[in-house]
Parts: sequence; structure tokens; C-alpha cells
Amino acid sequence: MPQNSHKKQSLTRRAPKQGRAQEKIELILEAATRIIDKDGLEGLTTNRIAELAGISIGTLYQYFGSKAAILEVLGQREMKTVSENIIATLSNSNSGESQEPARILIDCVFGAFGGRSRVHRELLEYAWQMGHANNIDASSKLIANSLATKGVPNANGQAIRFSPEEAFVITHAFTGVIRASIGQSAKEMSIEEIKIKLLFLIKSFVNAKKANDLARTEK
Repeated sequence: MPQNSHKKQSLTRRAPKQGRAQEKIELILEAATRIIDKDGLEGLTTNRIAELAGISIGTLYQYFGSKAAILEVLGQREMKTVSENIIATLSNSNSGESQEPARILIDCVFGAFGGRSRVHRELLEYAWQMGHANNIDASSKLIANSLATKGVPNANGQAIRFSPEEAFVITHAFTGVIRASIGQSAKEMSIEEIKIKLLFLIKSFVNAKKANDLARTEK
């Protein structure tokens, strides 16, 4: 994973102490977002951003030292939004009703990431590539906690709960599939089919766990 050399530095050159400065920053970010949504990351340049924002290139560089600095702010914002959506959905869900916990988890996470516009997908992928996924940690922990406390039903409907290590493995299987589904590798695939296969993977893990636990008790 690429190292972010300016991670510890302020994301903007000039701290937005005044409302006008913050407005300039938002103009720059909005212009960048519109360009990405239309032409992708490859079409993004600081000159185009400045032109669309209606400011000089010198003014842009007063606030952001490079295109990468702008992308970092946008990527972190997108990760934060996704994380907050996942946490809110899982916190308010009641898996004891009509849907099984595994399906609720899958629908929740895909709902937060999937079905988003081009700019959201590209910013999420950029943030992941640059190692800005820290905001997703809280939701990952919540998913793992749900697996450990609510569990996943087996073929007989019995809830199987996981150890912290098992929950960790399944949680990262989630995020790995989600990340791949954002990128170009899954562009032509059916998201619904991916969700079904992920559910199958989790259920297979559950059945294997049950068989392994049973074998241990019989020794």
C-alpha cells in the first residue's frame, strides 16, 4: 500500500479561519467533484478545478498544495460518509425480524458502498489505494461485533456466534469483496449475484465451523 507522505500535515495550506476561506475550499472541492463525475480522476487537473471554481490557479494553491491534497480531502470525506451510513444502519437494525443477520450485514454494507455515482466510486477506490480507510475501522468493528453477538444462522436456523478471530476473518472477507466490487474488475458483474455468493461463502464458513466445533467436543 502506498505511503502517504503528507498524512500528518494539514490537508489544506491555509486554515479556514474565516467563512470566506471555507467557502473557497468548498468551491474547490465541489469543482473537483464535478470534474471527476464527468471525466474521472484522469480528467482532473488543478487548472480545470480553478477554472470551474471561478478562481485563479494561485488562489487554489493558497488552499491546496497539489491535486493529491484535494483528492485526499475528498477521499476522506467519502470514507467518513460511508462509515457513518454503515454504523447508523447496523445500529438501528433488528435482525430478529424477517431477515437473517448475514443478509442484513451484506445489504447494509453494499448499500453504503454500492449504487453510488462515478465520483463516489472513484474517490472510494482512491482513498483505499492511498491508505485512507481509517474511517471504515469503526464500522468494521461493528460488523465483527454483530457476528460475535448476533451470529449467523446455520441451515437449521440456529444462530452460530463467532470468536473474535473468526469474526475478524469474515469481516475482512466482507471488505475485500466490497472493495473489489467498487473497482473495474467487477464492473460487468451483477451486484446481486455477488451478494448471493458472499452469503453462500459465509454460510459455508458457518457450516464448517459447526462441524469443526462438533468434532472437537467428540474428542
